[in-house]
Parts: sequence; structure tokens; C-alpha cells
Amino acid sequence: MRGKKWNTSSKLGSISQQHLRQRLLITMAVLLVPMLLASSASIFFHKSAASTSRYVLVLGQMVQGVAKLKGFAAQLETDRVYDPEEAKTTYIQTLGYYSALRAADPDGDEIEEDSESETRSALDARTDEVGIDPVLLSQQLGLADAEMPEDLANIWEEEEEAWEEAAATEEEDELSLENSVGTFLLVAAEVFSDGQQDAATLDRFWVEADKLSSELLADVSMQLNTRSQTAGYAPVYLAVLVLVIALFGAVFAWSTVVRPLIREVLRIQAKLQEEARAAKSSDMAKTQFLATISHELRTPMNGVIGAAQLLEMVDLPEEDRELIDILNSCADSQMALIEEILTFGEIEAGALRIKAEPMEVNAFMKNATSFATILAQKKDLSFDLDLPEGAPVVLGDAKRLRQVIVNLVGNAVKFTEEGSVKVKATVERIDGSDEGVFRVAVTDTGMGIAPEHQAKIFERFMQGDSSSSRKAGGTGLGLSIAQGIAHESGGNISLESELGKGSTFTFEMKTKIVNANDGTSPTERNVA
Repeated sequence: MRGKKWNTSSKLGSISQQHLRQRLLITMAVLLVPMLLASSASIFFHKSAASTSRYVLVLGQMVQGVAKLKGFAAQLETDRVYDPEEAKTTYIQTLGYYSALRAADPDGDEIEEDSESETRSALDARTDEVGIDPVLLSQQLGLADAEMPEDLANIWEEEEEAWEEAAATEEEDELSLENSVGTFLLVAAEVFSDGQQDAATLDRFWVEADKLSSELLADVSMQLNTRSQTAGYAPVYLAVLVLVIALFGAVFAWSTVVRPLIREVLRIQAKLQEEARAAKSSDMAKTQFLATISHELRTPMNGVIGAAQLLEMVDLPEEDRELIDILNSCADSQMALIEEILTFGEIEAGALRIKAEPMEVNAFMKNATSFATILAQKKDLSFDLDLPEGAPVVLGDAKRLRQVIVNLVGNAVKFTEEGSVKVKATVERIDGSDEGVFRVAVTDTGMGIAPEHQAKIFERFMQGDSSSSRKAGGTGLGLSIAQGIAHESGGNISLESELGKGSTFTFEMKTKIVNANDGTSPTERNVA
């Protein structure tokens, strides 16, 4: 419909851009929101896992130190080989881990909270004695900025401020790890730091060691193992979660955006193909119409040309003869135009037929370029025709090939204002057989063709330069027809041109070389 336009900026077929944007935004939200939540959970977990792993490590080292101190005490009682320096070092390390855990503020109240407990005061004194800074050590171990996990804090902390009261009122297996290890380390200090290794001191050591019941240590070990396993499995769970979210987002995107869009694109593609077929049919109808009209026009034009030729034989005044010349010139031009349209229609309709007949190259070239000699002289141009030696005979359609040569040479003369036009014909035999290549190169010193025009110079109704083409005339079909004939003949036309220096059009096609006398090929003669 005239005046109707398809607004591609607002719609893609039946899907509006606004609707498509909404689907894309929803899809992005479905993908990004769960991914952000999963990423946040991953960050939180890694921070939590990092702090947990630090507490697990320090608690494990402290429990291991307690076990080593028990082993050293057993060596003393049984008079086995005993290294006092190693035992003292183990005691100091264990006291350091214990002090760092106390200074890490497990309950979130304050660092190494003050207490009136004599036991805690004694532990603080022992810590100062061996040169341990609990707060600094806690920071170095990465505990100061991380809160102890709740399940570990329940085992570690002593809720009562007065440890002595707690120890007097609670059962031994209900005492906290902080309480039990603290009193144990005070007695261990007397044994391994002060050197009091008498029987009474060792008895008190074992009394405090017994408060660290196997159930308590087993509970601590279980909690540590559970924490380690959780830290190992959690990344796998998070990876599975992210994968599930990605798959869900991909399915959602496919069902809500990609699939409808593909359907719409396929629908539009089918519609465009249908329109292309309709346009091609219409174009073919127009071409067929032109071909039919050309046939119909050629008959009366032949009559006009025949009548003009008969009038030339009549004794007419000079003025009438000039009119006859004008009539002949116009009739020839009109006939050439009709011939172009007819040939173009045949090419477009795929109805062009090539007849391969013996053709003497030199005679053919002289006949096809004879018109150019007169045209070149009128424009004061040098015209040079270079022909192969031996007058070879090749198979080709002389009528159609003449159209190609006439077009190429005629354009060269038409668009050259000064200089020369050179035409060189060659026939090259392929590997000594009767197969060969017939090549014609037409070189001029005209204006040349700009690079941006060279790619489309062979398209129909296209000309290298509109201003010069209008000045010289022409339909813009010549090169398109010549290329069509070349392709139908199994050949091609190529172009080399430089703006301001001229152009070279080269036509070449594969053919058979035959004998100039009897029209047979060398193979046929050998068989005979």
C-alpha cells in the first residue's frame, strides 16, 4: 500500500520491542537475583569457614599439647627418658594457645574479660611470666576478628565468673573446656616450668588431668571433625546450587525469550522468502515482457532499415540523402538497443543458448573491432589490434562473443578522450591437448574507474561514473550483458583499473582449438 511503512524500531514482526525488553529483564532478574544470593551465601560461608578453621586449628593444637603434657608426666612417674626443655616448650605453646582463645572474646563481650577468680589471675600471671601477649597472639592466629562458632563456644566457655565456685558445684564432666584446661595448666606450670616434680605435685597434676574427661575430649574431637567435614562439603553444595540456578535460568530464558524469538524470526524469514519469490516472479514477468516487446519491435525496425537501404539506391537530391543517413543512424542505434534488451531478457530468464561452432579468431576479431577504427579516428585516438599468429580456429558462438567484444571495445573508445585503445587477442593451448583458453584484453588510457565502483560495474543499470556515462550515453546494460554471455560461455570478464590512468577489461573462456581447414580437432584427426 502506498505511504504505508513498517516501523521496525517498535516491532519485530508481532513481537514488540517493549515486550521483548520486559522478557529480557525478567530473564536477567531470574538469573542474577539467585546468582547474587548464591554469591552472597558463598562469601558468607567462606568468611565463616575461614574463622571456623582458625578456631578448629588452635583448639586442636591446644588439645594435642594437653595430651603431650600428660605423656611427659607419665615419663616422669615411670623414670623413663625425659626431655625437660621439650616439655617446657610444649607447656608454653599450650598455654599460648589457651591464652589466645581466651583473648579472642568467644562470647562477644570483651577481650579477655576481667574476673575476680584467683585461678584466672594465676593464669594471667603465668602468661606474663613466659612472655606471652594473649591479645597479640590472638591477632596473629587470626582469632581476634572472628567469633568462635556457637557449638564450639558451648564446649569452651564457663558461664560462671568464679571458677572455684563452678568447680565446687558442678560435676567434673560438666565443667567447660576453658575451666578444665585452665586449672590443668596451672598445675602443669608447677611441674614443667617450676620443676616441682614431687609425688604430691604429680598427684595434683593427675587430679586436674582427670577433669579433662575422655568424654569432653571426645566431644571436642567430634566437633572439630564435624566442622572440618562441613568446610569440605559446603563448596560442593554451593557449586551444585549455582549450577541448578544457571540451568533454571537457561531453561527460563529459552522458553520465554529465545524460543519465541526464533519462532518469530523463522516466520519473518518464511514471509521474506515468499515475498522474494513473488518479486522474482514479477521480475521474470517484466523480463519476459521486455523480450516479447523486443521481438515485436525488431520486425518493424528491420522493415525501416530495409526501406532506408532501398532509398539509398534511388537517385535522390543531396539533402534527401542526408535525411536517409540520419534515418539509418537512428535505426541502427534503435536496433542495437532492442538487441541489448532482447539479450538481457534471455540472460535474466535463463534462456540464452550458446552455440559452439568453429570460429577463426583473427577474422572474428577484425570483424568485431572494425567499427572501433573509425570511432577512434574521429576522436583522434590511437587504436591497436594485436592478433595471434597462425590464425587459430576455436569453438565458440561468434554472434554472442561479438556482442562481448563490441561492448568492451566500444566502452574503451567511448570513455577515452585522449591516448590509445589497445586490443590483444591470444589463444593458449593447455598441456599440448586440443583444450585451450581464448583471451581478449582491452586496455584504454581513459579516466579509469574508482575502486568503490569496480565491484558493481557489472551490475545491471550500473555505470562507473554517472556524469560521464550520461555524457557518453548508454543504458547501463552493456557490461551486465557481456558478463552474462561470458558466464554462459564458460568464461569470465575481469577488471583492472586505476583512477586517472585507464582500465583493462579481460575476457577469457576455455574452448577447444580446431583445425582452420576442416574444423576438426587434433584428437579427431588422430583417430581418423
